[in-house]
Amino acid sequence: MAGKDISRREFLGAAAMAVGAAGLAGCTGAAPEPPKESKPMKVRYGLNLLLYTAAFTKDQVDIIKKVADFGYDGVEVPLNDLSLLDAKATRAAREKAGVGLTSCCVLLPGMNLVSEKAEERKAGVEQIKKMVDITGEMGGDVVAGPLYSPVGLLSRKARTADEWKWCAEGLRAAAEYAEKAKLTLAIESLNRFETYVFNLQADAVKMCKEVGSPALKVKIDTFHCNIEEKDTAAAIRATGNLLGHFHACENDRGTPGTGQVPWKKVFAALKSVDYKGWITIESFATGILDLCAAACIWRPIYDSADGLAKDGLKFLKEMARTA
Repeated sequence: MAGKDISRREFLGAAAMAVGAAGLAGCTGAAPEPPKESKPMKVRYGLNLLLYTAAFTKDQVDIIKKVADFGYDGVEVPLNDLSLLDAKATRAAREKAGVGLTSCCVLLPGMNLVSEKAEERKAGVEQIKKMVDITGEMGGDVVAGPLYSPVGLLSRKARTADEWKWCAEGLRAAAEYAEKAKLTLAIESLNRFETYVFNLQADAVKMCKEVGSPALKVKIDTFHCNIEEKDTAAAIRATGNLLGHFHACENDRGTPGTGQVPWKKVFAALKSVDYKGWITIESFATGILDLCAAACIWRPIYDSADGLAKDGLKFLKEMARTA
């Protein structure tokens, strides 16, 4: 058409025909690929036995089968007074039920990695080692909790540089011990009303990086995040592959899914970091006065313990399925 004048209408029409022909040519090949299916999360679900008892003993090992029958992959055994626990009986019950195990651990008064007293720091490390041994005896794989100072111990001031240094030294010694036992230690940041040492996940991450042990990870609990973090999902993503244990807890410690934790965002974040560990529900038996006092629970937070266990598990599995 060289040398011939073309109107604007004719030019645009010819262009449209050319584009259409090209599009049709593309359609004659293979059909467009369907959207890729999202891969399911590969996690295990656990239930903390504090929902039923303050101190897990040989007389209560039947709870393990009960939890397994609910559909959980494992139980989380509270370790406070170690003399009350029967590791062999617990392991036997766990193996019979065909479930896994983690331990939820605290340090008692006089056991404190951030204490000015060297004997208290040493006692803290020795207690963590004992909890590693007992967890190993029970066949567990994670020792999690505020493994730095007793819950509720407040200095009424911010953490000091010396306390950070002492904590790193103690956790390094404990982590080296856990490495040999092939277990994971997961340090938990608590809210400001329970500790001043670690309130934010970023601090726990920084500590893990400073210690530099593959056995030392971070435990995230959505109850504490709901109080301290600006964005729980962002905290999970920032923790990344250092996330070693996860507590799925509602903002009032009631049944997951009945409060205001942003669960969809939380599970999207867990999936984005390819988390493959435990997702464990932690709540507390409301009929045990000492336990309720320690957890500051002064009112009913669920209709029944069994109901929380069943409904919470169903909800979490649905969140994971749709993440």
